Amino acid sequence: MMLNYPDLSEGELLVLLKKRDRRAFSEVYDRTWQPLFKSAYQRLKDKETCKDILHDVFADLWKKSDVKEIEQLLPYLQTAVKYKIFSWLSKGGQTATFVELFEDIAAAHTGADSRYNVKELEVLVNLWMKTLPEKRRKVFKLKFFENLSTRDISAQLNIPQKTVQNQLTMAFNGLQGYVRHYLTLAVILHGILVMLVK
Repeated sequence: MMLNYPDLSEGELLVLLKKRDRRAFSEVYDRTWQPLFKSAYQRLKDKETCKDILHDVFADLWKKSDVKEIEQLLPYLQTAVKYKIFSWLSKGGQTATFVELFEDIAAAHTGADSRYNVKELEVLVNLWMKTLPEKRRKVFKLKFFENLSTRDISAQLNIPQKTVQNQLTMAFNGLQGYVRHYLTLAVILHGILVMLVK
């Protein structure tokens, strides 16, 4: 029996997509390209960059369609687009848009249906770190990835301990700025900051 792909449900398309069905992939593309482009363009205001980002997202979807576990198609692709934009902005230094996108993604973590909170926030923080000046990024990594004290960081980088504390303070002020609307995380960061500068 010939399938009428436009009439298929999202669930049926996802099953076919896992079987590497090219017509199912084309139908997914047709259904989601426009809203994804609109969402990307609202952030970037650059049609060609948006097209490049969507191309990468759909290429990734096809390459991994047989192993990806996708429950809701559009939310999955929207998240993939946000990550691609976030990565692009983190390299280009467009701070205002970068901050807006960080807050937009972080807002999703307040929803009851968010299933990727910890993983997504780790990705966001890692991307955010790429925007830091080199010295600040090194201080941040030594503190939170290697668990060094400010005194040990001072000795390792051959900079005053006060400079280490100042760099951590600026890093946290920046991170708090990205998530300033989300009280719980801000309170946690503030508590850590207080301990750091003692």
